[in-house]
Amino acid sequence: MKVRILCTGDTQLDKSFGTLGDSATAFRKQLLITFKRVMAEAKDYDLVLVAGDVFDREGTPTGVIEEVADVFAACKTPTVVLAGNHDSLKSGVPQVLHAALAQRNATHVFVPLQREALSFPQLGVTVYPVPLANRGDLSDQYDWIPEREKGQGIRVALMHGALDSIPNGTIPANVAAIKDLDLVVCGDQHGPSHGDEHASVLFNPEASIQRRLVYAMAPEAQHINQGFVGAYTEVVMTKAGEIETLNRIEVGELRFLNSTVALGEEAGVENALDEAMSAVQGRAPELTSIRLTLEGNITHDQNESLLVKLNELQSVWPQFEVRNRVIVTEEDDTEDQETDDPILRLLKTKAREQNLDAHMVNRITELYKVNKGRWV
Repeated sequence: MKVRILCTGDTQLDKSFGTLGDSATAFRKQLLITFKRVMAEAKDYDLVLVAGDVFDREGTPTGVIEEVADVFAACKTPTVVLAGNHDSLKSGVPQVLHAALAQRNATHVFVPLQREALSFPQLGVTVYPVPLANRGDLSDQYDWIPEREKGQGIRVALMHGALDSIPNGTIPANVAAIKDLDLVVCGDQHGPSHGDEHASVLFNPEASIQRRLVYAMAPEAQHINQGFVGAYTEVVMTKAGEIETLNRIEVGELRFLNSTVALGEEAGVENALDEAMSAVQGRAPELTSIRLTLEGNITHDQNESLLVKLNELQSVWPQFEVRNRVIVTEEDDTEDQETDDPILRLLKTKAREQNLDAHMVNRITELYKVNKGRWV
């Protein structure tokens, strides 16, 4: 017999997405939709471990907490919900969730309000949850875990925090070996920053199995620098406590694209932008946030094509931002070489440093030539 565990966390429900303006509501609603989707999958598992930050902020409205309690209560799989740094014990959010679950007779859902072992004898599993006391809780999360005793079965710790190899991290990467644990499930780190779990120290599947420490992963990316697709983690363990398989199940609908696009004479600006946008092709525009940084030297004609293409993209993608545009038109360079006027050269150089477009540079040139005689 095997034990199938669904690991999730960092859903950060009711997140404001304050930088997204009118799109924030759609992003916020999607967090709840995806959370419900993950919990609907729980029927196929023996145990659900939620590794903290179910909610995004200490002031989460009671109505939102009660809606989440309804979701947990409807799922009949044994579930442990940890308090993270965003919804710590000090915030009172776990206590409200605990009371709401009690009102719904959801005795299969546990919201630990202190550090004490939870035994699931029918599964042959003992869970050691570590709820965070406050947002900045950097206390030792593992010293309290007792030595292995007969009858504890598979020993699993549920934590929220960073490894000690990360600044302000407190969890040793080998904590499973230190405390004789079969599995450690962590929250706090949402996903691989560049979207590649195999290249990530924290999310590499083979490394996770070897150290017996798994980051649950967030079901949705939530920031412009989070290029991964949201997922939950499936861990299958043998009764002997060995990790048999570890799988990421992608469920995320939110997308964040933060990319630098190199523009030049050889590659058309349309092709360069299309290649960059291919990462979000087919995604819902209302659930996608895009930031492009443009770099390179292009001609005046290419700049005109660029402006047309950017207007086209901005009409399709509500959250489309262009930053740090550094463009020098080839025609201006030729003209600068033909003139021996150092003031004009300086004016154009300063204009480009300010990221002014070709039309503005030409206008500055015209005004200088018209007024030059008045200033001499």
